[in-house]
Amino acid sequence: MSIEGLRTLSELSGANEVQRKGSEELGKTQFLELMIAQLENQDPLDPSKNEDFIAQLAQFSSVEGIENLNSTVDDMATAIRSSLTMEAAALVNREVLIPAERGVVTDTGLSAQIDLPQGATDVRVQVTELSGQRVAEFSLGDRAAGVSDLNWDGLNFDGEPVPSGLYQVSAFVDRGGVQEPATLYLPNRIQGVSIGPAGVQANLLGGDSIRTEEIRQIR
Repeated sequence: MSIEGLRTLSELSGANEVQRKGSEELGKTQFLELMIAQLENQDPLDPSKNEDFIAQLAQFSSVEGIENLNSTVDDMATAIRSSLTMEAAALVNREVLIPAERGVVTDTGLSAQIDLPQGATDVRVQVTELSGQRVAEFSLGDRAAGVSDLNWDGLNFDGEPVPSGLYQVSAFVDRGGVQEPATLYLPNRIQGVSIGPAGVQANLLGGDSIRTEEIRQIR
């Protein structure tokens, strides 16, 4: 499924703004009425020149073209909204990887990704309950620069599986004795979607929302 297509809704508000402004300006009917009134009330001793009349006709043609264009844009916006609604509906109940600080742990543990701008040694991961209680901490060892997989078996410090649900997950890199946070792409589940001027928002388990273009992977 293409996520890029979901990003186009953010442009619809701009198109509608163009149409709104166009409706506040002189329409083609009013423009034509003014032209006829001008011809009927012109000074017979000093009639409008042909060049002026042709210029006004050209303006009338431009106004009509703009109105037709606005109508076409409105039709396209309606079609795009319909398409986005169908695509967004297909995301519901799907598991996704997103840049986040909270991820869903299942009975098989946690399958995520870590993104390092440069290689690092002794990358450490901490898993914490939402209440603040740390349940696990482990090392990923040396990691090269770029995106790589991160897997946790879901076992706590005592070697027992933790209950399924949302957990706070963080990763740190030791650079000269300084702990730097690393970017994680954590799993979550889409509970629903909403469409607004900013685009399509994916509503996640736990109440968070994210723009669909931020989704890294759909599982």
